[in-house]
Amino acid sequence: MREITDEIRQEIKDMIFDYYAEECEVEKDEITMDTNPQEDLGSDSLMFVELIEMTADKYDIDIKLQSIGKYMLKASMDTMSDVVEMFCKIYQYGNDIVNQ
Repeated sequence: MREITDEIRQEIKDMIFDYYAEECEVEKDEITMDTNPQEDLGSDSLMFVELIEMTADKYDIDIKLQSIGKYMLKASMDTMSDVVEMFCKIYQYGNDIVNQ
């Protein structure tokens, strides 16, 4: 398990917000932790998968989409706060995210 520091958490949040701002063609400062990625930004599952792959590459994490899918069955992704939290858990636990 990797340690999640405040610096890493902020880096992950910035990466996610930058990604959604660019892909959804909105200003980054329009996105808040309460923003709903699907309803407010028009994001889709392919964008989410791309963000997972980008994160895995950046942090050299071995993560299977199946593990994330199992985690998402019990954790909603209704806000950017939920998304950031999940990506922090991916960073911390990798494929063991299903046990969190």
